[in-house]
Amino acid sequence: MLLRTGLVLALCLTTAGHVAQAQGQTPPRLPPVDQATSVPDFFSFRARLQAAVARHDGAAVLAALGKDVELSFGGEHGIEDFKAMWKPDTADSLLWDTLATVLSLGGSFDGHGRFLAPYVTSTWPRGSDIYTAVAAVGSSVNVRAAASDTAPVVANLDFSIVDTADQSGEPTSWVGVKLPSGQVGHVRSTQVRSPIDYRIGFSQVQGRWQIDYFLAGD
Repeated sequence: MLLRTGLVLALCLTTAGHVAQAQGQTPPRLPPVDQATSVPDFFSFRARLQAAVARHDGAAVLAALGKDVELSFGGEHGIEDFKAMWKPDTADSLLWDTLATVLSLGGSFDGHGRFLAPYVTSTWPRGSDIYTAVAAVGSSVNVRAAASDTAPVVANLDFSIVDTADQSGEPTSWVGVKLPSGQVGHVRSTQVRSPIDYRIGFSQVQGRWQIDYFLAGD
């Protein structure tokens, strides 16, 4: 299926194993990538979709979905399942923030002309575990000694990939991370991202761009 093929292509560079965290070693970087500008008609399509998301235009988002859009690994697919899952007409729908974030983080094309976003998923490197590592999505991401904005800053991440630490007891708005020295720090959850967080795939069918999948997990 298209989704399976897209995910295999997107994650083909991933292998089991942890990000190296040896004493004194600098963590690997995953700088942002956005190839959308290389295909003008896709860039325009995405811009219109982002504008629709910004104004909470459910009809426009539904019109961008492929009829068999895949939504989970549990069998949910299609436009009716999308409406049931995301409830775009309700005031408290999580769709808008989730989709806006995914679309804001760039992405890249695969060898078949399909676009996958965000870049954290589409360019995730070999050797970094997709299950236990996260990437900072900024150049000066503060790592704090405790899960508090007033705790001392112990390090800064520059689009770095780091392993996550034990999350038990961690507030949902924070992520525990393990620094190269072995020290455990805490980062705001909005400033790091896993490659298996929500991602979106697009393809062109009969001259029209469409959303093929929008899902999280594996």
